Amino acid sequence: MTALVVLEAVVIVLLVVLVAGLLRSHAEILRRLHELGAGDTITVQPPLVAAPRGPQTHTVTNLAGVTPAGAAVTVALSGSRGLVLAAFLTSGCSSCRPLWHGLGGSVEMPGTDIRTVVVTKGPDEESPATIRNLAPGAATVIMSSAAWDVFQVPVAPYFALVDATRGRVIGEGAAGSWSQVGELVGRAVGDGATETRLHTGTAQRLADTDDEMRHSGIEPGDPSLWTAPPGGGGG
Repeated sequence: MTALVVLEAVVIVLLVVLVAGLLRSHAEILRRLHELGAGDTITVQPPLVAAPRGPQTHTVTNLAGVTPAGAAVTVALSGSRGLVLAAFLTSGCSSCRPLWHGLGGSVEMPGTDIRTVVVTKGPDEESPATIRNLAPGAATVIMSSAAWDVFQVPVAPYFALVDATRGRVIGEGAAGSWSQVGELVGRAVGDGATETRLHTGTAQRLADTDDEMRHSGIEPGDPSLWTAPPGGGGG
């Protein structure tokens, strides 16, 4: 009888150790999954892309929608001034949370003429009350699912930097912090400035050439410019 009691006690101890080990393993698995973002509505690793789009398949003219309070709002993205940073955020995205929190502080961007506009899905896909709680009072927030379609937003959080004078996206990408957004903006602004300088330099060289021809009595487009030199014809 004593032997049976001892054997039963040993079995119970072994079962307790086994269960404890399984629970520890299960907790570790859950912790790893949580770190990877499992169970969140939308998750995104923060790669940074700061390259202009190729030929655009859509017209970027404005951001139109409603505020979380229900008022109609529009931000011009063409024929306006400066740069507009469209920040596409959602209320259920875990990677968006630090960005929502950062809106309440001082978000530093390279350059002073950059307006940040938060764009969420429309009221039929997002709760206006939840967005009101997330967004600080000073933030410009537009609820518009159509804007996500126009900008072809692949994930959240996502950012598009628009040159509002031309309605052109000059940089875009995903980022997990405002410092990364600042890097994206800095590179996009630098690339845009280089492109402008190249364009301006080419135009200036063409203008200088025209002036030199005029001083020589030749107007741009003069037929003599297209006359083949002697012996230069084909045959």
